[in-house]
Amino acid sequence: MNEQQAPVKIGLLKFLRESVGSQFVIPVYQRNYTWTYNKEVKQYFEDLENVITGKFDKHFMGILIYLDKPITYSSREFSVIDGQQRLTTTFLILYAMKELMMQKGLEEDAKCLDAQFLTNQFVPDKLKFKLKPLVADDEVYKQIINNEWDEITATNSNVYKNYKGIKNNLLELLKTNSFNDILMGLDKLYVVCIPVAESDNPQKIFESINSTGAKLVASDLIRNYLLMNLESDIQEQYYNTYWKKLEEYISTDSKKLEAFFRMFLACKNKVLSNITAVYSDFKQWYANEITNGNSVEDILKSLVRYAKCYNAIYNKPIAKLDKGIQVAIQDFRKNLSEMPAPFLMEVYSLYDSYDEEGNRVISSLQLSEILTIINIYLLRRAICGLDTSDITRLFPLVLKDVMNDCKGDYAQIVEYLKKNLINKQRGKSARMPDDEMLRNVLKYENVYNLRVTLRVIFDKIETFNNPAPVDLSKLSVEHLMPQTPTKEWIDALNIDEATYERNLHRLGNLTLATKPDNSKMKNKPWDYKKAILADTAHLTMNQEILKKKEWSVDEIDSRTKELIEQIIEFYPYCSASDEVISKHVISINCDGVSALAYLYEEDGSVEVQEGSEIVKYDPAKAEDWPYDLYNSLLEEGIIKETDKGAVFVKTYMFLSQWKSYTALSSAAGFILCGSRNGWEYWKDENGNSLNENSELKLKLTGK
Repeated sequence: MNEQQAPVKIGLLKFLRESVGSQFVIPVYQRNYTWTYNKEVKQYFEDLENVITGKFDKHFMGILIYLDKPITYSSREFSVIDGQQRLTTTFLILYAMKELMMQKGLEEDAKCLDAQFLTNQFVPDKLKFKLKPLVADDEVYKQIINNEWDEITATNSNVYKNYKGIKNNLLELLKTNSFNDILMGLDKLYVVCIPVAESDNPQKIFESINSTGAKLVASDLIRNYLLMNLESDIQEQYYNTYWKKLEEYISTDSKKLEAFFRMFLACKNKVLSNITAVYSDFKQWYANEITNGNSVEDILKSLVRYAKCYNAIYNKPIAKLDKGIQVAIQDFRKNLSEMPAPFLMEVYSLYDSYDEEGNRVISSLQLSEILTIINIYLLRRAICGLDTSDITRLFPLVLKDVMNDCKGDYAQIVEYLKKNLINKQRGKSARMPDDEMLRNVLKYENVYNLRVTLRVIFDKIETFNNPAPVDLSKLSVEHLMPQTPTKEWIDALNIDEATYERNLHRLGNLTLATKPDNSKMKNKPWDYKKAILADTAHLTMNQEILKKKEWSVDEIDSRTKELIEQIIEFYPYCSASDEVISKHVISINCDGVSALAYLYEEDGSVEVQEGSEIVKYDPAKAEDWPYDLYNSLLEEGIIKETDKGAVFVKTYMFLSQWKSYTALSSAAGFILCGSRNGWEYWKDENGNSLNENSELKLKLTGK
């Protein structure tokens, strides 16, 4: 702490009177003036009235902490760290008293009050007024102290509303007290003033103060951290130039800004910070940036740049985006997911950058394809009901892998995304459901619980190749077989109630209809419902339904299959091309069988090819053999039995279940009907055991 200025307990007015040549500055990094007339200001006046009437001899108003910065030999700046609300309110009271003195003809008293408490004498104009409020309140405050009432437009400002209320309170007090009584009362409201120097680390003090009470969120602390140690003029310049731009792109809401900073750090650090660690992680990243030669302004510029990218992806009006990316971003936004934000912010930043020849680093086509792939990934997972927690931290890691693969050349960035988001996640909790999984899950799934996602799909189906404009806003997902089973419906379907319930929320029993039409249809018979649905005959997905003479479980089965195939068509599974996939041809020739497969470096998976043979099952020799998997593959038609044993009639992927492991052993063990060391049994194209390839083994297992 500054040894020359120890903490002192002092009356508010005495402190202001003795701070000759000093200006109290409310820094731009502080929160806005938030005191309200009916709450905090009311309490202030109750405390004031108690000391005026003698109920209290004195009253403690709180702590005032400020950074004491000398400007010249005769002037100082007090940058307020804590206490801005009560300090600003005190100045508003003094200005209201000055105005009332002038109205009552007490001009000399008004001049004396002004000279002692409100202004500094013989200083530059910018230091004339003892209080320099927040930028957000500055204009209204200036208009009040200059009596420019006709020019005030921000009448919702707390500064304006509180000033008007304060004048009314003072008029009430003046009915039984003099101006001198009120001023003497104000001087009995005391504070503990704690001046600090820059060597005291004001940011640490600020953090400590705000660890209690109304806790600041990470975005507030980050703003303070970036701006606190700058000169007040620079603070204001950076606040107006960068921070306000950041708020314009994201929001003035602290929580939304905090979410942005979390995504920004994930983009930079390639790992998602815990919510509670956003501020500490930002400080660490900031320190690294400063060490690497970047300035505070460089950091602010970077924040604004990524905020612009975030805004373009999530908030900017579609019509104001480049035409080449409008459709892809519009489709992406329907997923309502911020999880891909770190990846997409970086990709959009590349899209918004230009090479030496003036071309975008990545094209609008590439950006559109990237958005489409992520959109398909999210939608397939959502419609299969896969847990979002499994992919919360995925996209920063995907970003890291994609950037490592690109190495500054983004010609194949789309394929590298497929490789790391789709191929690399096969068999893991973060996988993209393939066509087979979609068919299996959606065949009997209750998809009505997923109607937000379902609505996205239905809208896509409806608008695809439909030349007639459709007002989708008036439509909702509705049931064909009604939600409430009636005897009439159950009899018509010739099923029991349990079967009815199992089929009620299936994909094939849902369509789009207007809400008024749905209200009319209720539980009515099929013919009646068809007549109502005729109002939406212009909808392509209802045209086939209207041709049905009856609605049955068979119709639901048939329509479910049709819709599943449409989903697969509109949202196709997209593996990476062989150009970016590192795979090795491997084979087994052992125990009378031969097998051919591909070993993938990305995830250690083994893709056994059609025609590969399996040793005849012998229970005596196959204690550890996965017989359940064998039966499952038989049922699915992936393998079939032969005189020798069995053969793959379709390719099949064996997946590694753990990091730094491969599926070599599980695939070899399945083919040879027993536990096997895959590195020994699988051979490369030259017939050598993979165990001899130490470079490949190190790459896949780290050993």
